[in-house]
Amino acid sequence: MKKEKYSFEFERFESKSELAAEQKKVVEEAYDISLNAYAPYSNFNVGASVQLENGEIFSSSNQENASYPVGTCAERGLLAYVNANFPNIKIEKLAVSTPNVNYPLPPCGMCRQYILEMEKKQGQDIEIILSGNEGEVFVLNSAKDLLPLHFTDEFLG
Repeated sequence: MKKEKYSFEFERFESKSELAAEQKKVVEEAYDISLNAYAPYSNFNVGASVQLENGEIFSSSNQENASYPVGTCAERGLLAYVNANFPNIKIEKLAVSTPNVNYPLPPCGMCRQYILEMEKKQGQDIEIILSGNEGEVFVLNSAKDLLPLHFTDEFLG
């Protein structure tokens, strides 16, 4: 047996005010759209925003359904829209935010895998910015940092 350890580096900011202007804008958009989430079952609002390489910013929020699997996470709904409408424009930044907690909110496992697929498709990592209502903000270089043993098309043969 051989033990191995996985680790990654990320930037930790004390608050949103310490972010660079572009990062702050994407985080604010994610937070603002989270207030429009349709979350009557979990009461947990999530917003996501992306900045494309052309500078455009798009946002979405989670949308729940009484039939739970029918609901859509903010990140996946947003990335599907951007990929369908701007398939050849790269995503540079993705912010995830919520008014519900005061710590950095990470994407769920399905969204992490979805972000990885977008990185693979565009041949470029996506900077991921995680925040809550207040407090610290984490900035990661890639979804690979959030999902170290990720599934890729290489496994499909």
